[in-house]
Amino acid sequence: MSTFKTYLKILSAHKIYIVIYLILISSVGIISGLGSASPDMAEFRPASVSVAVIDRDGSRLSEALAAHAKDGNDAMDIPDDKLAIQDALARNTVSYLLVIPEGWGDALMDAAAAGTDAPPLETYISYQSGRGRLLDLEVTSYANALYGNAAVLGKDAEGIADAADSAWKESAATSLIAQKASPLPSSIVVAAEFSAYPIFASVTVCIAVLMAEVNRAPVKMRRLASPEPSRARSLALFAACTAVALIAWAWNFGLQAAILGRTAIADSPVQMAIVGAALLAYSLVSAAAGFLMGQLGCSENASNAIANILGMLFSFLGGGWTGLSLLPDSIIALAHFTPSYWSALAIEGASAMADATPAAAAPLLADIAICALFGLAFLLVGMVQGRTRSRAQTA
Repeated sequence: MSTFKTYLKILSAHKIYIVIYLILISSVGIISGLGSASPDMAEFRPASVSVAVIDRDGSRLSEALAAHAKDGNDAMDIPDDKLAIQDALARNTVSYLLVIPEGWGDALMDAAAAGTDAPPLETYISYQSGRGRLLDLEVTSYANALYGNAAVLGKDAEGIADAADSAWKESAATSLIAQKASPLPSSIVVAAEFSAYPIFASVTVCIAVLMAEVNRAPVKMRRLASPEPSRARSLALFAACTAVALIAWAWNFGLQAAILGRTAIADSPVQMAIVGAALLAYSLVSAAAGFLMGQLGCSENASNAIANILGMLFSFLGGGWTGLSLLPDSIIALAHFTPSYWSALAIEGASAMADATPAAAAPLLADIAICALFGLAFLLVGMVQGRTRSRAQTA
């Protein structure tokens, strides 16, 4: 116990690493989670689109078409100028721009009476949004409704527009289908995936610094000269490394649960438990990595550099900066060889669980186990390296 307390005193002498890596950087993940929080929806609401309509016709039918395109969307005013239209599309000011040519209303009624094709519309769709394409399909459907009504009602523009509006309001009813398991808030997922950086950096640096202090020649000589058995000293060192990992895990997951997941603890306890288990496994992997760095004899500066580089890399490959689905296949293939990828798979799988059953949780627990295997590999390599160094120094 005295040796364990000594190790904790060594760690407490380097509080600056705990403040920077654990407290400050982990708060960035919480802020990111708060920024990504989305309100719960009790009813279905179509997504709005930034839309602009340039009506060069001014007829009753063109007014009805323009009103329908703007209904429920974010209407923008764009001047009827070629450069202004190009600038709006290039800057992604609007997702959908509709230009109704002059004489379109009369041409539509004439085409309906003659049974010929309806006059075309000028449409511009932003390349950055799929919602503009969906709105274009809706506008085209409404224009077809006007055409069909004109074939029946003739030149009665008011009646044609009213009939189209009346028919459009009689749409199919929509409802939300509740999942058996309440989904996790997106803020929890964002914060948990980002925490791969502060957890790895804080745990790895603290343990590497501890190992460097313990392996200093004067300290090592005093340890070897003490009456305490070597087994007890090794257990004390292992307990200190584990304590660092548990503190980092408790701080990060505790903040996430307290600030972002207060309702999720009651509504989605199984999913939250899986997220906590994934972060715990990753924390233990970080402890094993710090142990390996200490056995390799890394200096304090080298430990800081390695912890920061690998921490940011693991956070990126674990989806902390961008979703895993957005990464190219080559990067995903590389991510398979990092522990953060497997912990992120468990976290994202928990957030998407439709039913909290053992069958649904089993693959996620397997991902957590794979993440833990990285820690076992780091630990074994570190033990071999430590034994090799010990023999070399003895010789």
